[in-house]
Amino acid sequence: MNAYLYNNTHLPHPVVTLPEPSQILIGKCIFVLLVACLHSLSAGVMVAFPSVLNPALLSPNSTDITADRNQASWIASINGISGTVGFFILSPIFQSFGRKPVNITVNVIMFFGWITLATASNLTMLFIARAIQGLTVGGVFIAAVTLSEYSTPKRRGYFMTLKKISIGLGSLTCHTLALVCTWPQIAGICIIPISLAILFTLLWPESPSYLAMKGRFDECEKAFIWLNGSSLESKMELKELINAQMEQHELKKKTENLSQIKKFYRQLNNREMLKACFIVALVTLCIDACGRYFLLAYLTQILEEITGSNSVAMYGSIISDLLLITALAVSCCVIRVFDRRTLLFGLGSVTILLMFIISIAIFTKSNYDFLSNLTWLIPCLILLHSFIASVGIIPVAFTISSEVFPLEHRGLCSCISGVAFTIFYAATLKLTPLMIEHTGVSGTYTIYALIVSFCLAILYVILPETKDKTLQQIENEMKGKSDKSTRLLTN
Repeated sequence: MNAYLYNNTHLPHPVVTLPEPSQILIGKCIFVLLVACLHSLSAGVMVAFPSVLNPALLSPNSTDITADRNQASWIASINGISGTVGFFILSPIFQSFGRKPVNITVNVIMFFGWITLATASNLTMLFIARAIQGLTVGGVFIAAVTLSEYSTPKRRGYFMTLKKISIGLGSLTCHTLALVCTWPQIAGICIIPISLAILFTLLWPESPSYLAMKGRFDECEKAFIWLNGSSLESKMELKELINAQMEQHELKKKTENLSQIKKFYRQLNNREMLKACFIVALVTLCIDACGRYFLLAYLTQILEEITGSNSVAMYGSIISDLLLITALAVSCCVIRVFDRRTLLFGLGSVTILLMFIISIAIFTKSNYDFLSNLTWLIPCLILLHSFIASVGIIPVAFTISSEVFPLEHRGLCSCISGVAFTIFYAATLKLTPLMIEHTGVSGTYTIYALIVSFCLAILYVILPETKDKTLQQIENEMKGKSDKSTRLLTN
């Protein structure tokens, strides 16, 4: 591509085209979003599936597959463990072959996971099916980073939130279908959305960021204009992206004689990469500890433990899913108005306060009589906590985790952060039932509230603001670069 484009204020004629209608551009972006949402819908069912599978396995009246509590908890958490392996498979594809191939791979693996689960006839097949699905846990970061690269700065926040709404829809689908379907039937139904995701991904262009990183600037320009049009703002963002990657290619030439081991060692010691991984590890731990996954998987068990009523627990789970979807829909608007830091620390503090209140209320109800008649008080507090967390800390944390990785190290960052994600995820699903058994629901909420408090305290010091900034602007800020023209463009 003509370097003149990136070294002068005026753009050459090949790029100066009539702006496309905004409806067309939005339609193209939504086409990419649709694939992420279909994958997230399937992932939502996968995360919530233990709430349907475990009761069936543990039921003494079951005529199907049976298991003890230890086996059931391992089946629930095994996909988090296999997710670690998945990141070592998916991250090299992500960085070396592109965003499109890795998204196809993730969805194909999920497809085979659902088929195996739907046809499982013994515990071994259940373990295998959940382990296969676990390989796609990396899809959480892969899909998030991919969507952030394909969307504009102004749309990135609520696009990420819409993706999270799809996870909520998946959970609601799982809990609702459980009223009329068996768990193998639910697994069979989930083959449909993941099949559509595979088909739609085949029609994508490759990510402009990936193409620029690989020095394929002509293809980068075509893909970028296909997604964002040719407005002045889009052309400036394209110029900024390619200039940065040209600079990186010049730096690479100076180190091309180094061995692969030394290059890898340099990557591991890169300050911006380590800072980004640390930030993502902290926001991921916040997501896990504030209830994102343990409530999806074990809310029925928690509510039954508190109320002693299975019907209250079942309907409470469905209400929770509806509130989750509502909360994420609200957060689509909220995340466009407020800064990331304001939402993370403001609503994060409210979330922590509610977790401590829930802990105190459960302890009081267990040891004193004056709350014993208020059956719905604690379930309502839990649902309120889930709602507030889903409006603020959860969608913002997910959005931040897709924004702070430097492009040059995005594959390695995704791998390192993904390993942390799968460890936290597996530990949460494995340890939550044990914590409830040994410390009670009250103690469990106290421990998780302290973890969230610790993470937010560190993030308050090190987290930059990312709202309405291009990924390149965020990367420059992480590197400590000052770019006046970039700031003017953002404003």
